[in-house]
Formats: sequence, structure tokens, C-alpha cells
Amino acid sequence: METSRRKFVQLSALMASSWAVPAFAFQGGPAPGAVPDAIYALVDFCLDTRYEALPAEVVAVTRTQILDTVAVALPALGADGIRQLAAWSRDTGGKAESLVLGTKLRLPAEKAARLNAAMAAALEYDDTYEPSLLHASCVTVPVALAMADFVGRVSGKELIAAVAVGTDAACRLSRAGSPGVSPFIVGWDPTPMYGFLAATLVAGRLMGLNRAQLVSAVGLAYHQLSGNAQASVDGTHAKRLGAGFAAYGGIMSARLAKHGVIGSDRVLGGVKGLFRQYHGGKYSEEALLGGLGTRFAGVDIAPKPYPSCRGGHVAIDGILELVKANDIRAADVDTVTIYSPPAEMMLLGAPLEKKQNPQTVVEAQFSNPWMVAAAIQDREVGLRHFTDAALRRADLRALAKRMVTVEDKSLVRPDGGPGFVRLELKTRDGRRLGKEVRFAKGDPKNPMTAEEYRKKVFECTDAAGMKRAQANAVVARLQKLEAEADVAALNAALAIG
Repeated sequence: METSRRKFVQLSALMASSWAVPAFAFQGGPAPGAVPDAIYALVDFCLDTRYEALPAEVVAVTRTQILDTVAVALPALGADGIRQLAAWSRDTGGKAESLVLGTKLRLPAEKAARLNAAMAAALEYDDTYEPSLLHASCVTVPVALAMADFVGRVSGKELIAAVAVGTDAACRLSRAGSPGVSPFIVGWDPTPMYGFLAATLVAGRLMGLNRAQLVSAVGLAYHQLSGNAQASVDGTHAKRLGAGFAAYGGIMSARLAKHGVIGSDRVLGGVKGLFRQYHGGKYSEEALLGGLGTRFAGVDIAPKPYPSCRGGHVAIDGILELVKANDIRAADVDTVTIYSPPAEMMLLGAPLEKKQNPQTVVEAQFSNPWMVAAAIQDREVGLRHFTDAALRRADLRALAKRMVTVEDKSLVRPDGGPGFVRLELKTRDGRRLGKEVRFAKGDPKNPMTAEEYRKKVFECTDAAGMKRAQANAVVARLQKLEAEADVAALNAALAIG
């Protein structure tokens, strides 16, 4: 027995020496002579870009994205899926490090970020990077705010810079994989997928990780990465939680790396790296690294004017224009046929019987028939149309059954992102009206007005129970975020009641 044990120890020592990785591989870069993984370029960009180097346009849009994300998160605390996550987070407790948005409750930083990110995504009001259907802000902003509480003395300028670079990295990663193909056709939901990596970059920067630590942190996040699109197809509560999982995993990865835990440094280009493992080797280096540090994807992010899947906004815009221009009322409508490309048909149009008859709020958020019916009936679409009370409205349910969905491959958007829509409205007196919409309200090609944006923000703060005086004060501070000396004080000012 002793001889066997001695042989095992000798074999273990031999294996350890032959498998050992040179120490320099984890001291800030790849081995000498090796081609560095592209993750090093993204890490360097995220660590080295200062607020002062950001173009004025990037500062402005990032500030707006932070305001938008806070606003849409506030009314979501009681939403299905979020309510249960909040209760479980309170019950399991932990060190009081970061605030839950809109409350005085403090949780461990990763738990607070998980809840806040899930809140930001839950009502389907969060902004969208249309080329890859990514919701970056609902991950990067809650992570940055939680880290500001945890680290302390994070200025508004530093918060803007961290969100700007993290958001840009998320958009680049999501657009680089399977270029030209909808991620939902490939099978991924890019938000909880690339969100793990973006959350890590934001958290690591604000925690002061060095290059080697942050590369390791991203490697640890990649090991957790998830993001299949089945929850979106099925319309379940899981869709609301993906951004939260990414936020939690990113912060946990950064904290572990700071304590010396090593993650892979071949995250993107390794044999089992992201682009080979998840995209079959199909990726665009230009989309990933082209113009890094000079072109920022955040300027192309579209805020949502309606709290529903972004892919359905073209249909809402189109039907609102038709009914208002022609004075069409719900009683006048015989049928509306909604023509959509394959990805949007899968998410929003099929199976028709389910889309005509949503049983949950999430199903309604992903139903073109429901969205179009609400727009016809009430001449607007807002938070009130995606509640349990709305689902019981007989007028909306009856009208949704007069909606028909048809797939049309010619409506695929050539440059990626949400597809186009064509509507055919038939009235009971025999009129036929048509409309094609290519770019939804909020798209950089069709921007929201200042008044439309103001209406959205206060719709959210009102729904959250925030008094208008407090909301005005919070909005004013967020609009001048770079003047904040300590973002933790701003987080505290969001507490309602």
C-alpha cells in the first residue's frame, strides 16, 4: 500500500510539473511571442479610457442612457418574477454594500446589481442596440451604480466613463458574433450572454483591477456565460432575470479575480472561446475592434417609447399613424394583417392563437397582436397596457383576435436589427389601408422628441409612486451627472417614500 501511495505522489508531482503554466502568463499578458487574445484589447480600452477622452456626443448619450435605465427600473420592483427575486434577496441577506434602486435596502453588491438589472429589464422599457438586439444599459448601468455604492467616492464623470466603455464593449461583442444574422435565429439572447462580460468590465474598472486581474475576471465570467433565447420565445419570467444573472456574475467574477482567482485569458479566440463555441467560428474582427476608442456604439442605441419587445415597435408606430390619420376606431376594424420577417414572427407572431390570447404580462410584451390592438383601442401604448388588469380587458382581448400575423422574408433589415413591418388594415365598411414602417421611433434615424422622452420618464416615476417634486430633482441631477462628486449620494436620493 505504501509503495502504491508513493508512486501516486510521484506521478502527481510529474503531472503537476509537466502541466504547469509559466507564471508570466498570468502577470499582465500572454506568453512572449504568443498572439494575444482580443480580450486584451477590450480590457485595455475599458481600463484606460478617461472621461476627458470621451467625445461630447458619447457623454450626452451615456448620461441619457443612465437616466433612462434608472427610470424604467423604478416601477418594476413589484413585477412578477422581480417581486420574488426581491423577497428571496432580502431573506438570504448578506453584507449591506449597495442600494436597491428606489429603496433604502442594502444588499451585497452583486445581489443589489442582480435585482436592479432585472428591474431595469422587466418592463421591456429598456433601450436597445438594434444591430444585434442587445439591451446593454440594463446590465452596465445597474452594475456601475452598485459598484459606486460599494467602492465609494465614485464621481459622476467616472460613472459615465465606466458605463460608456462597458456598453461599447457589449455592443461590439454582440455585433461581432455571427455577423449579419439575428441572434434569435442563431438561438441566443445577447443580453444575458454578452452581459456577463460587459458587467465584469464595468465592475472591474470601478473596483480598480489591474490588467491581469480584469482579464482573469472576464475569463471567470465567460465560464458562467449563458443566454439562450427560449425564455423570449416562451414569454416566461425568466426573460426578466437574464440581465440580473449577468450583473451578478460579472461582479462576482471581478471580486474573485481581485482575490487572486485565475480565469482563462483566451476568452474570445481560444479553441473553446466565445466565437468558436457559440458562433461556430463566424465572427467579424472589424465589428469587434474597428475604431476602438474612437467610435462608440452607444450613440446608436435606441431608447424605447413603448414598454414592449423592440421588434414590435414598428407595428405600433405604423398602426398609430394609420388610425390617427384616417380616424379609425376599434369598432371600424375588421382585421389587421401584420407582416413580419422570420425572427420577429418567431418572437411576436407565432403561434397566432397564443399571441392573440396572452395569458401573462410577459406574453403580452411579446405579442404583435396585443400591441397593435392596444394602439388601436387607446391611441397609445404604455405601462398600463401590460398589467394583469389590462389582460382582463374584454375590449383588448376581443380586438386582439382580429389581428393576423404573416411571415415575409422581404422585411428582413439588411444591416441587422429589428426587421421592418407591413400592415394591412381592413375596415368593416370595406376600406383597405396599408403602411410599411422601417425604423421605429427611438431609432437614430427616427429619434424620440424631448417631449416624448419626458413623458416616458415621468410615466415611470409616477408608476413607481415617486412624487413629482422628487422626480424633478432626481432628473435634474441625472441630467448633470458629471457634476456629482459621489454617485452614492445620488443613489440614496432615489429612495421612494
